[in-house]
Amino acid sequence: MIKINLEIEDEVIEYTLPENWDEVTVEQFVKIFSINREGLALYEIATQTINCFTDIKVEHLEMMDYKDYIKITELLKFTEKDVVPVTVEYVELNGEKYYLKTDFSQLTMGEVISIETLIGSTDNFIKVMDKLLCVFLRKKKENGKLEIFKNNMMERDVMFRQLPVSQVINIFSFFLDGVTS
Repeated sequence: MIKINLEIEDEVIEYTLPENWDEVTVEQFVKIFSINREGLALYEIATQTINCFTDIKVEHLEMMDYKDYIKITELLKFTEKDVVPVTVEYVELNGEKYYLKTDFSQLTMGEVISIETLIGSTDNFIKVMDKLLCVFLRKKKENGKLEIFKNNMMERDVMFRQLPVSQVINIFSFFLDGVTS
């Protein structure tokens, strides 16, 4: 992460910006893909992207010194490239390991309903990535099998939003293609 100091309305505030996709959370990634780009100029898209990473209000970004703004946009050039997935056996959050469910040949009604509802609710499944992770990622039981999907697992989305996007992007490749990329 890169620390930057910005002067906004006579107050200097420190912010951090990611340097690469490994430092971008699922929550930030979802926000970026939720930007309606239609009819926006490049600077407007850049401003909204900066907002997704820093929560600096768009109005405040527009009050920044132009040279500082350009420096920030240069730091975020990595967003113009694809996310390079990191191959992991599991993701770990709060001391718990969550493994990818890979057998989609037999789905439960809860899994089917959840997946179809989420994908049907949007024009781009990335916008619901955090919620889909609740269906795809499971803890292992003591016998080594993955836990069975239950509707209350959808509450894990808040926790999964903090994962680095590079650790989970390959899950969506697997789900869409049926193979790891």
